[in-house]
Amino acid sequence: MNKINKQRLFRLSAAFCTILALFSCKQRDDYPVFEEPKVVEVEKDTIPPDNNIEAITKKIMDGTDVIKTFKLDSTTVLSSGINRTHVRFQNRLGQSMSMQLLEVDLTTPNVTIQALSPFDDYLYTTQTVSDMAKYNEDRSGGQIIAAINGDAATSGAPTGSFIKTGRQIKTSTTTATTNVRPFIAVKNDGTILIGNRPSTTVPLDAYNLNDFKHLVSGVSWLLYKGDVVNSTVTTVQANTAIGLTAGKKLYALVVDGGNNAFSVGITYNDMGKIMKALGCTHAFSTNVGTSSVMVQREQTNDRLEPLIWRVVNKPTTATGVGSVNGIGIVVKK
Repeated sequence: MNKINKQRLFRLSAAFCTILALFSCKQRDDYPVFEEPKVVEVEKDTIPPDNNIEAITKKIMDGTDVIKTFKLDSTTVLSSGINRTHVRFQNRLGQSMSMQLLEVDLTTPNVTIQALSPFDDYLYTTQTVSDMAKYNEDRSGGQIIAAINGDAATSGAPTGSFIKTGRQIKTSTTTATTNVRPFIAVKNDGTILIGNRPSTTVPLDAYNLNDFKHLVSGVSWLLYKGDVVNSTVTTVQANTAIGLTAGKKLYALVVDGGNNAFSVGITYNDMGKIMKALGCTHAFSTNVGTSSVMVQREQTNDRLEPLIWRVVNKPTTATGVGSVNGIGIVVKK
């Protein structure tokens, strides 16, 4: 074979090997797969027209400048004497707002409130309000129909005093520096009251912690003896409040915040205006921010979880962050 033919044969063999190698190549397992990006559609917040304003919403509109433009409201009867109203509106600045309002008639037989503790225990820890209601119901003597978050946490413990079923888990509201912190309490005779004072210049109404079966503290006064307690804190945020009227009605209010498209939040002073318009004589904020949660008792068709306490407001996290305690609305058996 001459030299030229040898070169041709070598080239043909090399080309054949190259083609064979290409066909026999195996794709690497970690080779990235590029797909067309999926377009994620943002859920639209559509508010249907609502021409019927609930009486409780009308009371707030007539008594305050908080609601500039009414959007929607609806009332759900949770139990005899216990109603929940959801209100969507725009505030005086045209910003979106959403609030959940519990109206509790304390003259209704067997309706009361109680302190809730994480895991129905006496330790300093936190738990979501939904789970707290679930754990506490067995010893409530009835049904926990609804609940809200309680006091703010300081080093994992309630900031103010906390009493549950007569056990004084923490006592601090009687000291000189903290007896201006508001609290709501249930006395051993069943009487419900809001105690302490808004400042050290106001005389302190006498009370005895041993007379209380339940007590949950809060962070900031809103109303004291019928007067709005003006706050210098102007932060707009999610907020939870509780108040009492002279006619033995209890109101619990949760305003969502942190989501400008849904609800921007509210100041302490505007919360005070709402509670005053509802007829409260005493009211305070229990806590603010991601802790602000309201839940209601619901039966489900789930065999594994037939009973839940559903979060009815819209905290920035699905269930809200854990709380050091809570306030439950209870119907006794």
